[in-house]
Amino acid sequence: MTSPENSKTNPIQVTREELSSFPAPVLDRYEASLSKLTGRLAEQTCNLWATEGLEIARKTVRSWEAAAEFFDASVAVQRQLPSGQFLKWAKTGTSLCDDSPSLAVAYFKSSPKAMLRLRPRYIDDWANVCRGLYRGTWKSSALACRLFESTPELLETLTFEEFCHFGEFLEVLSRRSYDQAGDSLAAGIELFPKISGDVDQFINLVNVVAEKSWRETTVLFDAATAALVEIATTHRAPLISLARRLVITGGNDAAGVLRDGANTVNKVPSDSRDRLLEMTDSIAAVAAPAAPEFLKVVPDVLERVTFEQMAQWQAEGIRIARDNDEAAVSYFRLESPASQEMLDSLSSSVELARVREVIQMYCLALTGHMIEIQAAQALADKNIGWFQGELPTTEGTTIYMPTVINRYTSKDKNFGFFKVISTHQIGHIEFGSFAFDFDVPSLIFEDLRQRLPGAKELQTAKAKAKAETAMRHSEENCLGDKSCANIEEGQQPISKDISEESGKPGFLTDMSRFFDLFQERRLALDIFTVLESSRIDGYVADLYPGVLVMYNMVRGAALESRPDVTDLPAREALVEFMIRVSLGQVDSIFVPSEHKETAKKLLRLVRQITSSEAIVGDTAEATIRAYSILIEVKNEELDDDDFEQLNPEEEEEDFESDEDQDVVDPEELIQQFMGMAGTAGDGEADADQDGAESEDIESEELPGDDYSSPQEVDYRGEFKPELSQLLSQMQMMDGGELSESGEMEPITQEQLEEMMKNAPEMEMEQTEGEEGGDQQVSEMIENLMKELQKRDPENQQFQPGPSQHIDEDGGPLTATEPDTYTYPEWDFRANEYKPNWCMVHEKTMADGEPHFFRETLADNAGLVAQIKRQFELVIPEMYRKQKRLEDGEEHDLDAVLEALIDLRVGVSPDEKLFWRRNKNERSVAVAFLLDLSASTAEAIDDAKKPSDDWGAPEDPVEYMVWLRSRRSEGLRRTYKRIVDVEKEGITLLVNSLETLGDDYGIYGFSGYGRENVEFYTIKDIDENFSELVPRRIDRIAPLHATRMGPAIRHTTAKLAEAEARSRFLFLISDGRPQDRGYSREGVEKEYAVHDTRQSLIEARQLGITPFCLTVDKAGHDYMKTMMDDFSYEVLPDVSLLPKRLPQLYRNLTT
Repeated sequence: MTSPENSKTNPIQVTREELSSFPAPVLDRYEASLSKLTGRLAEQTCNLWATEGLEIARKTVRSWEAAAEFFDASVAVQRQLPSGQFLKWAKTGTSLCDDSPSLAVAYFKSSPKAMLRLRPRYIDDWANVCRGLYRGTWKSSALACRLFESTPELLETLTFEEFCHFGEFLEVLSRRSYDQAGDSLAAGIELFPKISGDVDQFINLVNVVAEKSWRETTVLFDAATAALVEIATTHRAPLISLARRLVITGGNDAAGVLRDGANTVNKVPSDSRDRLLEMTDSIAAVAAPAAPEFLKVVPDVLERVTFEQMAQWQAEGIRIARDNDEAAVSYFRLESPASQEMLDSLSSSVELARVREVIQMYCLALTGHMIEIQAAQALADKNIGWFQGELPTTEGTTIYMPTVINRYTSKDKNFGFFKVISTHQIGHIEFGSFAFDFDVPSLIFEDLRQRLPGAKELQTAKAKAKAETAMRHSEENCLGDKSCANIEEGQQPISKDISEESGKPGFLTDMSRFFDLFQERRLALDIFTVLESSRIDGYVADLYPGVLVMYNMVRGAALESRPDVTDLPAREALVEFMIRVSLGQVDSIFVPSEHKETAKKLLRLVRQITSSEAIVGDTAEATIRAYSILIEVKNEELDDDDFEQLNPEEEEEDFESDEDQDVVDPEELIQQFMGMAGTAGDGEADADQDGAESEDIESEELPGDDYSSPQEVDYRGEFKPELSQLLSQMQMMDGGELSESGEMEPITQEQLEEMMKNAPEMEMEQTEGEEGGDQQVSEMIENLMKELQKRDPENQQFQPGPSQHIDEDGGPLTATEPDTYTYPEWDFRANEYKPNWCMVHEKTMADGEPHFFRETLADNAGLVAQIKRQFELVIPEMYRKQKRLEDGEEHDLDAVLEALIDLRVGVSPDEKLFWRRNKNERSVAVAFLLDLSASTAEAIDDAKKPSDDWGAPEDPVEYMVWLRSRRSEGLRRTYKRIVDVEKEGITLLVNSLETLGDDYGIYGFSGYGRENVEFYTIKDIDENFSELVPRRIDRIAPLHATRMGPAIRHTTAKLAEAEARSRFLFLISDGRPQDRGYSREGVEKEYAVHDTRQSLIEARQLGITPFCLTVDKAGHDYMKTMMDDFSYEVLPDVSLLPKRLPQLYRNLTT
């Protein structure tokens, strides 16, 4: 036994006794560990261990928690370490406890698992890395503890050197934000296992980013987690290295480089990926900012050229980069003409944007009228019933085509494909595909549609619906106020049950009425599509022989892409047979053996419809006959042995002998349709009588339920006859139907809903059941209404404002809407144009009231008289005295004296001794361009504020809030604004110009961003003065920003068409050009000024004289650069504008 004296000096016993004064868990864990360590440790080591634990417990009030964790972890740690290292581990924990017991707790807790992956010699380094995050605050303590606790998980992936590197990064980042460092720690734990082997490279990258822009580190981790894991291991390090290089050289979007790089690498063929990264690296070595742009556009470039051709394009970009970084950035963004020209020279693809005008002229040559050409995606995006963004189509007024064609290795052939698809779509418009009238007779078939069951009832329902609609008014159902305006007040809204007798609503189109004859509308539409497309192809072959070679090549290619007939069930095989015949297949075609005679009848129908006499009514009649044939064919699966070949050419001889014979017996066909209608009617009656039977009937599979529509023919595109006819009619009728009396009738929402739900061409994907389908119909109807209102000129109001937001760093724009125009913009840094960079939307200024014009003239009567006298003085100047004439009004005294002197000295005198006044007619055209920016809302007393105080936020939503505050501020004023003075000046000038007789136009401009430059016509140059001009002047108001370049270029284009000998552009502004991404602080201000100057130089090159009048007192600062050798004036007081404007005009034009 141990004596009492020895117990006082025994460390084990001393520790036990002192630990008893601490919370119980400390002593309990000490005893548990001691029992296991006794015998495994030497007595001296065990004593030192106990003493170390006691020292930890004594440190602070809360250090007992660290001691408890120390004792708890000791057994597991001792198994991993020799005695000397074990005690060193304990002393390291004691040292940590001096800093913070929480650190020691985290250290001891994580040690058992950490020691499995940590060499003993690294224990101090590990503790110091984690301790480095601690700065005496609770946030730093929490972060350091998290790193201790995460060590085991991190060391599963990281080497210890990488762990230390990561800890150093967290330490740097924590100086900025503990939260950000904590987020990065969590992100690293998730990311590092996924990029094993490239962790150190990535940590090097985030270190650089943290030093330059610490807030971007979280975004970088997110991007790496999403992007780096998607690419092969061999490509990660080069991409990370590239991102690091770009950050070091001034870039700040490492996350974007990783995202774009990974996306591009995955889109490039695997054998070219290493080379792609090498190409990017070589660009970064010459012009670092251009490398990310290259990565972004590679997928688009590869749609136009091969990889080897892209390498040539890239090499040219590097050559440009050696001279000018900015030019290289534009080049690799595909903004510069040099870039586009290089790609064009290498590429065989053809882009719609680059041939749009040529295709429009081609369409004009074919049809005699202008056809709008747009990208097919633009129609699909409207969500009004078209779904394919890359198939050609038309809705009766505009042709929609793919954005790029790259089918052939020849550019000529790709352009030829554009001609083929545009020709086919023109055919639908030109040859009346959407002009179908149910009651107009066909030409080559006996008309059966009026005799089919339901035709008369449908006509009765339509007439009744029209009568009721004309007598009733419903704001809920009417398409718009305009369509309802003629309905008398007090009448009841139209009932949802439009026709009680028929149960069917009035039909919006004759196409709807026609397709409602068929029980299987989808099959009927497919047949109609094949036959109508075949009819159009027949007309093209007869009337447009110039395109026939390419047309037949495309048809042949379409045949090659068709599915194998023998893979299809019976009915679908016969529809495919019709398509192949319509595409001109002359060799044998497989048809179901059992239905060979059926196939012959269908072949005959296709041949008949390609007759040069056929109209769309004949297509309808042929559809009825083909439908009656095909509906009898069960759509059953067949084996290969169930097919045999049919040769279309051999059958032609049989057709010639009985050319006028119908393929069906008309009376039998009518009886067949009556039988189908009767079956449907019986089913409905049974359903009404017996609910159980109703369920059985609904559950039965009707004929054709398993029928699937055929694959589209690529060059024929997406054909929507019912919807296209609706839109065509509405375009012509401004959103209403024409009644028999010639009066406009409104289209109801119910009618639209009924048509959309019944139209098989809608192809509703009711993935969410009927509710989802109904929601889709509702959205389409809403979009249709918007489209119709947009097409109605009377609904176009004066509604200025940014309609969309396009990144200033994006690419060229494309004008797809009427009265929109694209213009280049001059980049003085790259010393070249950005092609199609800005979009101008031209609008006629809405009408206001004439009071402003009259009151201005009345209030300034004295000034009006003075200006009038000044302008009247110009008229005598139009008569000039011409001297030294052989005949004239009087002798020229000077010439006579000179002649006498000549005679005296013996010289023959000049015989031109007379003078007379000759009239020199003025030939002047001038365009006044008014700045309608938001700053013109300021009172003239406030105009003293520096004009550079633009202050508009970049975010579009914040911008609208800012704009409303500017406008509301203007509304509260009771004194004149700058824009009011501009209006007064224009009013006085217009009044005087009418006396002088010069041609003049008045325009205003504003906008927000390069895609929304608004250009308002107040009076066009070739427009006569009328009562509308004073009304439009009244509506001049402050709007948005001042992007001068495109507005000047558009005005120049108008002046260039004027026939006057002298042409002037008179710009009136209240400050420097400024707009989003056009005039921010620093170099952007210079950018706007230089672009404006370049636009003025362009005007001068066309023989137009520019002049600028600004009411900005600070104008001298930038006008010297912007105008330089052009005439300009800075008006010291804006209130002088009405008086000074006519004076300047007279001086400028005389």
